[in-house]
Amino acid sequence: MFQRQERMIALTFDDGPLPGPTNEILDILSENQSRATFFVLGNNVTKHRDVTRRIVREGHDIGVHSFSHPNFQETEIYEVYRELIDSTLLLEDLLGILVKYVRPPYGFSTAETQFLFDQIGLQSILWTYDTLDWEILNAEQIASNLLENIQAGDIVLLHDIHPTTIQAMRIAIPKLVDQGYKLVTISEWLEVQENPFK
Repeated sequence: MFQRQERMIALTFDDGPLPGPTNEILDILSENQSRATFFVLGNNVTKHRDVTRRIVREGHDIGVHSFSHPNFQETEIYEVYRELIDSTLLLEDLLGILVKYVRPPYGFSTAETQFLFDQIGLQSILWTYDTLDWEILNAEQIASNLLENIQAGDIVLLHDIHPTTIQAMRIAIPKLVDQGYKLVTISEWLEVQENPFK
């Protein structure tokens, strides 16, 4: 059980899984006795089922990031529904677990899509700190920015599809742990927000 006063960070990784990068991230997390959350694309899950299983087997959270990464603000609601249902059912059938979280692509949603999330039973999870790893593509800069700007309680946006992000995590994760941060799943992060005095 984590306490509110502990220095918690929730690292989240979007757009995978991919065998090389995602497995490397999982290795780094394991080496540092840390956990994270992976928001996966259904079309990647269909091709990389073993990596998807490994995410859950090693104690990390998994959530839906759609099937093919459309912008939900520009997508008909029935297509959004299909993106979510196809991904959720795929994960639940593959993993035998209830999928609880969604991160809309680009973080974009509408009142209509938020209502749809609720109807399907998915909690929307965004972020409080964006590493811009998809744009910077420089491992040292990504790691430096993260280490200099991170605050306890942050939900960090990352992508487990870029080699530079994996290199940045090799730098940043051991340092965060050495600094006393606990790297947790979204489930653990939410539990502390909801039960601060446990």
